[in-house]
Order: sequence, then structure tokens, then C-alpha cells
Amino acid sequence: MITKKQKEVFDFIKTYSKNKGYAPSLEEIQKKFKLASVSTAHFHVAKLKRAGYLEKLENKARAISISKKESLVKIPLLGVIAAGQPIEAIENKESIVVPKNKLPRATEVYALRVQGDSMIDENINDGDTVLIKKQNIAKNGEKVVALLNGNEATLKTFYKEKGHVRLQPANKNYQPIIVKKGQDFSLQGVLFDVIKTSETIQPLQTFVLPSKNNSQEKGNINNYLNKVYNGDIMHVLKDLPDNSVDMVFGDPDYNVGIKYGKNNYTKKFEDYINWYIELTKESMRVLKNDGNLFMLNYPQQNAHLRVKYLDLQFPYVNEYVWVYNTNVGHTPRRFTTAHRSILHVRKSNNNKFFKDEVALPYKNPTDKRIRHNLANGSKGRMPYSWFEFNLVKNVSKEKTYHACQIPQKLTEMLIKAATKPKDIVLVLFGGSGAEIDVCRNLNRQFISAEIDKKYCDIINTRLANGFIAPEHKLFRGRKRIEN
Repeated sequence: MITKKQKEVFDFIKTYSKNKGYAPSLEEIQKKFKLASVSTAHFHVAKLKRAGYLEKLENKARAISISKKESLVKIPLLGVIAAGQPIEAIENKESIVVPKNKLPRATEVYALRVQGDSMIDENINDGDTVLIKKQNIAKNGEKVVALLNGNEATLKTFYKEKGHVRLQPANKNYQPIIVKKGQDFSLQGVLFDVIKTSETIQPLQTFVLPSKNNSQEKGNINNYLNKVYNGDIMHVLKDLPDNSVDMVFGDPDYNVGIKYGKNNYTKKFEDYINWYIELTKESMRVLKNDGNLFMLNYPQQNAHLRVKYLDLQFPYVNEYVWVYNTNVGHTPRRFTTAHRSILHVRKSNNNKFFKDEVALPYKNPTDKRIRHNLANGSKGRMPYSWFEFNLVKNVSKEKTYHACQIPQKLTEMLIKAATKPKDIVLVLFGGSGAEIDVCRNLNRQFISAEIDKKYCDIINTRLANGFIAPEHKLFRGRKRIEN
């Protein structure tokens, strides 16, 4: 399946080739669609080649041409299907374009947009599009569109059993739906393909804050979802409504003289702490009552934040430590600092926390108490309050030319513990896009800001391509990429 943007790129290549007798260059495609980089143009062209729309011509400067096999058809997008509790069937009059050779022969087909998370263990997530063969029978184990009570539709795996039909979810948090004999029930079709949400996400663009007549008026949270604001995060925070995000992740500048490109944001320590308090105060305002805030910094900075603000306002503050190896050891009169502080702040003791998502294997599984826990369904022990993850080193595959990056495994652990798919994560500082990349890989929505336009370009290109573009890496092979 191809995305709407890739279809537009394909149409441009086809028209350009017809008019000029040769294909456009990647630079011309980038310019036409105002893409973040040539890498993004290459990404779309590569997708079109893999899908069979374009062919590669070896040893030619403009090595793409239209495939003679290409044939697209429209199929109806009928509405929303529940992957969760059944919802009232809603029909729309939309359509989507798919390759003809992807469709089953001589069969009526249609598409539905998935709503809910009951099929996530089958990699069918909220926002995905499912393609359905229209039929009223199914085999055991097939995924079906079922209609209950004449108007409630759901997507589940079908099993016909003695005296009833079982509609089985693929998520341990949901119970199967049992349809007894005589109950109003019908099959509307069988699933044959899934178009992932990640395949339909378009390259992101930076955005500006919407203008308002009243400076006290707060923005609509939907205006910010899955976007990176090129500017000061405080502008976004001031505009977000109260209790609107599920998690906040902050990794601010540590005020120790680190240079980001040509910029240095060092302030007097007192001024820095006042700014840090204001940042956290606004972050806690927009955090939902059952949400979680994680603020990562050096121990001294977090100590001042805690004593001068957090401990006075919030009774539920925990402190964790991220420890890492370092071979520098350049402190002659003290031990080398090889850790950072992570403050975990909650508005109440009723915060969302999904311990099974981050549980670790027990170190002594033969212990009598541990065997008892395992027998009762325990997934393992909770991680300790110190987290050991290596630094993102210059030779790491994660490393861009951004000066400071947090290991993605650390961010992933925090996000999994504090959120579920489609929850909103506010990433205060976009940086290299590492945390935003984790959000998208985990099917979380995000809001973020990055003050440096150059780093916004890294983020947008990274999300569009699904990888860090070579020109944004710190090292290409053994050669350093200068910024």
C-alpha cells in the first residue's frame, strides 16, 4: 500500500516523464513537494519501487521509470470499526487508492478505519486501516467484521464452537465476546490486509502557534498532536489547556555550557533555577491528574527544583538515577560523575502505571515466594530505582550531530511504564528527535518543540524516513560530519 503523499509523488513523476521524456531528479521531487531533504524524496521513491509503481534503471543518472504493471483502483472506506467494545456502525462516503494486484479476484472489498486496541497483539492498532473481503461466512481463526444487534460492529478473530460463536480479542485486557444461538449476529466480511498508521503518516512540518484574540484563551490540544513547534517550548506550554497530556518528558539544557551547534543557553544559576521551576510548573498544569512527569537533569539542578518547588506542591515525588559507564575519569579531587537524576512527579497516588510492560525477570526464580508470585501471574520484578543504560556514544547508530542524546531504551522504558497506545506524550525539547521516534514506534501521540530550525529538520526527516538521514549523523563511516 502507498500513502497519499506517495501517490502525489507518483503522479508528479508520471506527468513529468510524459512531458519531458525522462524522470525528475530527487532534488526536483524535493523542491516540488517542499520536502525536508533529498533523503525524504528518496524514501518516497524507494517505497514506490518496492510497491511496483516504479522501476529502477541501472547505470543511468535518473534511474527511475514508470512500471508498466502499475494499476490502481479505488475501494470504499466505509467508516470506523471497533477493536475494543462494539460501537455503532458508522458509514462514510470516502475511498482509498490501492494497487489492483493486492486485491483478491472477483470479490467485493471495502476498507474500515480501526478504533481501539483489542487487536494489538495481532499488530492491528488504533488508526490502522483494514481491508475486508465482503462475505457472510468465515473459517475458525480468521479475523472478521461482525455485526451485533443489527448496528454494533467489531473486529475480532472468529471461532465457531459448540452452541455459540466466540469473537476473540488479541489483547489480554479484553474478554472474548460470546454470541449465543438466537442472538442477533451476522458476519460482514473477512480481513485480508492491514494498512499501518505508520505507513500513512506524512513527513512532518514545523508549525506556528494559532493566533487568538484573547491571550488568556487556551488552544485546542488537537492542534498540536504529532507536530514539532519550531520555537520556545514555553510558548507551547502557555497555550496548552489544563490536564491535557498523559505524560511529560523533560531533558532540558543542564546549564553547564554545552553548545548546540553555535548556540549556548547558559544562564546565571539562580536565573536557570527560576526558569526550570516555571517550566515544571507549566508542565504540571497541562499534565492529567493520573499522568506522570519525568524530568531528567544533573543532581544539583533537580535538587533545587525539588526543594524550591516540587516538595512544596506535590506529595508524590520519586527520584531515580540513570547510571552509565564513562572512560573519561577527569576529576582529580573527587569521584567522576557518571549518573543523572530523574524526578518522577505525580499529581495523585492514582496515577496510571503499567508495571507489566516494564517488568524484568526475577533474579531468583526458584525462591518459594517468587514461585508463588509467578503462579499468580506475575510478569517479573519491577526495575530498581537506578537504571543502567550506556551513553549514546559518537559511534552509536542512534547518534546525530545533536550535542546531547538520551538512550532510546531508557525513554522507551519510561513511556511504556506511564502510557498506553494513543496516549499523549509531551516531549519538552525535540533535540535529535530520539524521544519522538520512540513515541511513534510505540504508537503514542506526541507534542514537542525545538528552538533550533536545524534540529527541527533532523526530526522531520527522521520521522518521514523512519531512520536518521546520513547527512544528519555525527559519523559517516569513519568520517565526522561537521555541523
